[in-house]
Amino acid sequence: MAFRTLFGEGEGTDDSASVDPPELDTRISTLTLRPGAEVSGRLVIRAGGADLRIGDVVLQPVARIHQPSGTLITDHLTFFHASIVRFDVPAGTERQIPYTGRLPWYTPFTDFDGRALGVDFSLRTRIVLNDGAGTVLTDTDFLHVDPLPAVEAALDAFGELGYLERYSHLVKDQIKDSESISEEYQPVFLSDPSGGQADFPRLELAFDTNAVGTICHLRASAPDVFAWDDKPGTVWFPVAHHEAGKADVTARAARALEELAAFYRLHPKKARRGGRGRGRATQDPWPYGGAAT
Repeated sequence: MAFRTLFGEGEGTDDSASVDPPELDTRISTLTLRPGAEVSGRLVIRAGGADLRIGDVVLQPVARIHQPSGTLITDHLTFFHASIVRFDVPAGTERQIPYTGRLPWYTPFTDFDGRALGVDFSLRTRIVLNDGAGTVLTDTDFLHVDPLPAVEAALDAFGELGYLERYSHLVKDQIKDSESISEEYQPVFLSDPSGGQADFPRLELAFDTNAVGTICHLRASAPDVFAWDDKPGTVWFPVAHHEAGKADVTARAARALEELAAFYRLHPKKARRGGRGRGRATQDPWPYGGAAT
């Protein structure tokens, strides 16, 4: 990321600083980002033509999120922590400050199978200067986050069933009747370009994910409806991270499709947008009978 600087939150920046302004670059050392991952990196601050007195350092992973009404906002999901937040950088010198953080398990994944899904997730850095003018240095770096193994296995399974087109966004609402503590959920919209799935040419998956695995919530697609309760009803199936590459997750996905069709036939209002979703095809926490396959 190129160095960036922003003035203008106050008055009175001196001439030497304006000729050779300070610069900030946020560098990420962690090579592969996934939900739950520990993240490390360093801030590189160059003082330019004047001494810098740093008053505060704020690092926030932020995302563009739809509110239940559909309005887009930018909100932070967590904070990262710099090793120090108050220090000086003499004119003409550079200082590097380590930082660390952890992505929550419910962090959205931005990429799958080498392709971006459309989720805008970034690390926003702000350094506040004690210069009497309220000067703030900023830098924003897009974060590429891969899905955890259970989520990847579920998406691969639907790909095996023909759902090869995928995109996603983030919504400021909770997955209802679940143990999720997240205030956001991430629907992934799937479509079958071959038209092979006559009942459901388009689907929507949401994931309640933790350190053990994920619960996959499957429903008919409603990308223009954002509130969880206003979407069509769901069926669900679990996948553990350790099962990825071993269990027949494609069979579970196919079974979930059958359950979804049966559920909507039995409860047709649940299949419609605005149908106050929440219903499920089964209350059994393991809907496949017997042990996991």
